[in-house]
Amino acid sequence: MKRMRSLLWFLIATILVFSLVDIGLTFQNEPEGFRDLKWGDPPGEKMEFLGKQDEWVSIYRDPSDKLELGDARFYMILYEFYTPSDATVRRLMGVGLYFKDKENFDILETICKVKFGELTWERFHQLAWMSLDSMVTLDYESVKEEGNLGLCSTPIFKQFTEEKEKKQAEEAEKDW
Repeated sequence: MKRMRSLLWFLIATILVFSLVDIGLTFQNEPEGFRDLKWGDPPGEKMEFLGKQDEWVSIYRDPSDKLELGDARFYMILYEFYTPSDATVRRLMGVGLYFKDKENFDILETICKVKFGELTWERFHQLAWMSLDSMVTLDYESVKEEGNLGLCSTPIFKQFTEEKEKKQAEEAEKDW
């Protein structure tokens, strides 16, 4: 769950950038989901509920998931489903694919650069492709020798962060 939180905070920062800079970024082959699920879909029948990240986000996994992408190998794939406070249906918001070893990072970097094209953002072992529709992030921590590939729906994630910020502001209002 800590990994999902660090990915979540990176994605929150990304959304804030989009809020401040109103430009229509796009990248090639933007994901519309992952494997059989599209952004906004409910959990599949085979999916297993793992727990709640907070009151709006539930984490699932698919026990039958293929833990590879080309030659890259993952030890875990987690799916984030957002349920707005005014709804009962969980909607696919993001997917985290977790791997170990720099070799997997190098393979995924090549795969992503070929698939998604020019990077939107890059920092040492952190790569991102961002648009107003979706985000792809690839991150590797050399000390821990592990990383993740994150895929996310920008509009659904933006709705989630706005709802969370509104609730935080309302709760803080009591303390004034």
